[in-house]
Amino acid sequence: MASNLKDKNRLALAGLMGAPLLIIFVLQVGLDEARTALDFLIAAGVASVATSVLVMLSDFPPQSIKHKLVFFRLWNELPGHRCDKICFSDSRLDKKELLSDWPDVFGRDVATGARNMMWYKHIYKPVMNDPAVQSSHQKFLLYRDAAAGSFMVLMIMAVWAYSGFYAPHLGLLHSWAIAIEIAFLLIMVASAKTHGNRMVVNATVSRSYA
Repeated sequence: MASNLKDKNRLALAGLMGAPLLIIFVLQVGLDEARTALDFLIAAGVASVATSVLVMLSDFPPQSIKHKLVFFRLWNELPGHRCDKICFSDSRLDKKELLSDWPDVFGRDVATGARNMMWYKHIYKPVMNDPAVQSSHQKFLLYRDAAAGSFMVLMIMAVWAYSGFYAPHLGLLHSWAIAIEIAFLLIMVASAKTHGNRMVVNATVSRSYA
């Protein structure tokens, strides 16, 4: 299921990761008055090639690393581990009904480490094909992978800036380029976290009203 949703995200993922690169590289060229049209074309080409490589490498980082990046947690990263807190705060769900119907999922005594597994088994799996659940899951995967890609780009840019490397047609990396990439990374992280939590709520709502 996740692999199918990731395949559907390929084009959107390329757009999300390519947009900041295109902006950065074109601005890199545009700040120098001596640049030519060829420099702009090369900058756009480099951005396109880099984007294609990043999309191909998007499956390389382990999921656990991506989840740690998105949720800023070393353990129990996935929102299913906190499904009780997330769902109890949603107005469409009744806390007493959740505790009564699925005490093994939402009960106070359930260990945090086991809660995600119980949520997946009793809540998510029966409704995983529901359109609302699939939509939020697909968007979570999209922004999670975009965040991981943006983080890799940020690391490469940091090395480029620190080393003082003068790239042909692009020159030295300006400090604002790193600021642009950080801004995109934060947006991707926030979006992934939002849709991850929304997936938990949507699955629970669908299961409750099934």
